[in-house]
Amino acid sequence: MGIKGNENGKKSGGSAVWRALANAANDARKKSVERFKNGATSGNRENSATSEDCETSEDDENSGNNGNGGNREISVALNDEKKRCATRIWEEKKNEAENVLTNPAEARSVVANFQQWLERFATTKNWATRTSAATFDGVKTLFRALQATFGGEYRGFSKKTLVALTAAALYCVAPIDALLDWIPVLGLCDDLFVVAVALKTFAAETRAFRRWERIKTARELFSGGARRLAAIERVVLCPGWQSEEAPLDEIVEILRPIFPRATFERYCWPSNVPWKTARDYVDGDGVEQLAQFTATLPTKPAKIALIGHSLGARATVRALARRARSGEAAFGAAFLLGAAVDADESELGTAARGVLEPLGNFFAASDRVLKYAYQTAEGKRPLGLRGAERKWDNYVDCEVAGNDEFWLEFGENAATAAAWLGNKALWTKFPLSADVAAKAMEASRHCFAQYATFLRSVFEEDCGGADALDVALAPRK
Repeated sequence: MGIKGNENGKKSGGSAVWRALANAANDARKKSVERFKNGATSGNRENSATSEDCETSEDDENSGNNGNGGNREISVALNDEKKRCATRIWEEKKNEAENVLTNPAEARSVVANFQQWLERFATTKNWATRTSAATFDGVKTLFRALQATFGGEYRGFSKKTLVALTAAALYCVAPIDALLDWIPVLGLCDDLFVVAVALKTFAAETRAFRRWERIKTARELFSGGARRLAAIERVVLCPGWQSEEAPLDEIVEILRPIFPRATFERYCWPSNVPWKTARDYVDGDGVEQLAQFTATLPTKPAKIALIGHSLGARATVRALARRARSGEAAFGAAFLLGAAVDADESELGTAARGVLEPLGNFFAASDRVLKYAYQTAEGKRPLGLRGAERKWDNYVDCEVAGNDEFWLEFGENAATAAAWLGNKALWTKFPLSADVAAKAMEASRHCFAQYATFLRSVFEEDCGGADALDVALAPRK
C-alpha cells in the first residue's frame, strides 16, 4: 500500500505496510467476510465484491497450522494473497479519489464520512486508540487538510498529493479493507498506517499546511496587530544563552518588514558562562541591567518592542514584571520566542501588564533544546515547549511547530546528512567552528531565526510583502 504517487502505487505493492502489520487470524478473516456479506454491508455491492476478492482460501486457512495439536500460528507478515488484496483496494480508492476531486458534492461527502469515522475512532475501545498521540494527530491533520481544501479555504496541495490524501480517507471509511476495523487489536492498524504513509510521503506539503494553520490561528489572536507594530520605533532584541558573539544581522533582516520604522537595538549581557550562572544572572542583576538599558533609549515606552529568545525571553519576562510592579509606562509590544521560562511561572500575569499589546509566547513542541536540556537542568516544563499552564490576561500562546513537523523532516534530514557525511573531501575540510554549533541549533529547532521567521509570517499580512498565506491561493498543479 505504498503511496508514492499515482504512477508508483501499484509497483510498490504495499509491502512496506503489510510487513509492519501482524496478520489477523485466518478464521477471523473468514468470519468477518461472512458477517459483512450477510448484512453488515447490505446495499453496497461494490464492497461485497471486494470482500469476496479478499476472502481467504482453504489452503491459506490450513497454512497456519503448526502441526502441534492443531494450534494455529499468526504469521508476522501477510501472505501474498492478502498483499494483492490490499493493493487492489488501494488502487480502487485512488481511482475513486480521482472522481471525487471532480465532484464538489462527493468531496463534501467524503469529509463528512471521514469526520464520522474519526469520531468513532476516538471513542472506540480498539487497541489503535491507545497508539501514540503523534499518530492520532496525523489522522486529525488529514481530516483538517481535506476539510480546508474541499471547503475552498486552502489550495496548497498539488493534485497528486490531494489524490493520495483523499484515497487515504476513503480507505479509512471503507467498511471492507485489508484488516476490518472491528477486529480486536489489529482492526485500525492498517488505517493508521495508510494515513501516516500518505502524510509522510508528501511531507513538504503537509508541513506547509500545518504552518498555514498555525499562522492563521496566530493572526486571529493578534487581529490588527500588524498595523500597530508598524508604528513601533525601536526594537530591543534579547538573545539567549551563549550568544555574546552571535551576530543578529539575520534576525534584523527577518523582522524589518514588520517593524519598518524601527531602529534595532541589542541587549548585551554576559551569557557565555555556565547555564546556572547565566540563569541566576537573568533572574538577579540582569533585571536591573535591562531596565536601565531600556530607560536610556530616546523613545517613548509605547513605541518600544522587546523580543526575547530562549534565556533572553526569561530576561524579558523579568523586566516586564518589574516595570508593571513599579508603575512605569508599559512597552508597546513584547514577544517571547522559545522561552527558557518555567511553564508555571508566576510572574507571567504581572509581566503581561507591562506591555500594551498582548504578551505573545511563541512555543514549539519540536524544540529539542527545551525538551531535553532545559527540562533536565531545571526539572520543569518550559514555557517555550507547550505554552503556559494557565491563562493570563493580555497574554497569548502561539504554536510555531509541533512534533509532527519534526518527524516529517526527520527522514529528509537523515538522507541529507548521510549524503553530506559521505562526501569525504568536504568532511576532511570542514572547520570545527561556530558553524557546527549553528547547524546543531538549527537542527534542534531552537534557532532564533526559525522563531523570528514565524513571527514575521504572522504580522506581515499588511506589510506589502509576500503573504505567508498566499500558498492557500496558489493554483494546483
